Amino acid sequence: MGMNSRLSLPLAVLALAAALPPVVRARAQPGVQLENVELRTLGGGKAWLLSARAKANVVVFFRSGQERSVDALKQLAACEKEMAGKAVYWAAVVSGSDAGAEAQAVVQQTGIKMPVLIDEGDVLYDRLGVRLHPMIGIADGKLQLVAMEPYRQLETCEIIRMRIKLLLGEADQAALEKAINPDRSPLGSDPAKRAMRDVHMARRLLDIGQYTDSVKFAQKALLVAPVAQAYTVMGEAYVKLGRCAEASKAFAQALALDPKESAAVEPARAACR
Repeated sequence: MGMNSRLSLPLAVLALAAALPPVVRARAQPGVQLENVELRTLGGGKAWLLSARAKANVVVFFRSGQERSVDALKQLAACEKEMAGKAVYWAAVVSGSDAGAEAQAVVQQTGIKMPVLIDEGDVLYDRLGVRLHPMIGIADGKLQLVAMEPYRQLETCEIIRMRIKLLLGEADQAALEKAINPDRSPLGSDPAKRAMRDVHMARRLLDIGQYTDSVKFAQKALLVAPVAQAYTVMGEAYVKLGRCAEASKAFAQALALDPKESAAVEPARAACR
């Protein structure tokens, strides 16, 4: 289907149901050619499921009343912001039975900028075999499915980012394998390096204004290893939340572990004075 063709919503849904290959009807497998379709969006307009102009397509299937979906969308919002300007097309899909005020609240809460498509009659869910939520599909510029990635509490953004970079030619298969199987990589034997994965996620969440979640990821990092950067980003998030006493304690702990953190700590600490 060409990017410029215009199908009404019912015809678009029927076209998708009829055109997908039999293997997709059972379950989407890597290598399957996906059929593009234009659907109504949660914002009231229309948008395409995929883009042939992009080198990487990312589609996330979510449910509004599910904590895992909210967390996945928050992680993907950070990824989306980090990769702004690259040849990546993002879209989210919500069931037609779940496309109400709660879904709109989730979009606002998580900070995603991608269009949210409404899957009327759950055609996409059924044809792509999506049974668990959230689920993230990745396709290349030829609209060929590369992977269907389930939610992972700590690594969702990192795995999707590496899959995108692989399609963009910015990473190799080894880097992707390390993201998918971190415990088998050199990170798995080094607690400090494992903790820094959560610190990086905390920093991304801080950058997009998800301050409470940033604190949570910094705390997760500290459960793995006492890294100074975790206290620093935690303190910065507390400053943004107006919780200066807690920020001061976090900054003090960061400096006790590594005095070099003062370059990051002092500007943030000044905001609470």
